[in-house]
Amino acid sequence: MEPDRLNSPTTFEMPLEVMGHELQFSQDPNSKHLGTTVWDASLVFVKFLERNCRKGKFSPAKLKGKRVIELGAGCGVSGIGMALLGCDVIVTDQKEVLPLLQRNVERNISRITQKNPESFGSIKVAELQWGDESHIKAVGPPFDYIIGTDVVYVEHLLEPLLQTILALSGPRTTIMLGYEIRSTSVHEKMLQKWKRNFDVKTVAKSKYSTLHYGIQTICRVHREPRSGNC
Repeated sequence: MEPDRLNSPTTFEMPLEVMGHELQFSQDPNSKHLGTTVWDASLVFVKFLERNCRKGKFSPAKLKGKRVIELGAGCGVSGIGMALLGCDVIVTDQKEVLPLLQRNVERNISRITQKNPESFGSIKVAELQWGDESHIKAVGPPFDYIIGTDVVYVEHLLEPLLQTILALSGPRTTIMLGYEIRSTSVHEKMLQKWKRNFDVKTVAKSKYSTLHYGIQTICRVHREPRSGNC
């Protein structure tokens, strides 16, 4: 494993300790699908939740019962993190990824509810192909939170992702995206598109783990068309 990486994509199992729970995630290094790997951005995101859950907007008191949808959930790390804080979560991905995603959800729900069932919200798995109106309607928008990690990496997916987020969100929705900047061009084009539709704020690095310095951006996005920093 590279020295600055948090997870090796060549292993079949990845343990994760978060919010007092010992979780275990399966991944498939032999798969050609990107969604079957636990990417570092999801680990940084869930540690961001852990670091900021004692008080404020990410505390269980504020999040309990909030409806959350994760796009491109892959192995389900980020969605399970939100459910640990009391949210009712739908984790979504393409059809090919769903068996692995379902397995990770089931095994970790069992671990969590044996230890502390009262604080856990709920989580279920659904297929969602970006831009598919029937998939979007089936999950029942709007949501309080829309989350995604490492879903921003190629230019041709930016517009389908944006349109899907618009369809899933309402005026009070918060969108949170965490990702490693692999292409400066794609990152800049994404921000241009987002700022035409949303209030985009980059979360200060002091608020999330710096264990992996390649994860440069966690964006918090609202529907109002403004921009700034937080």
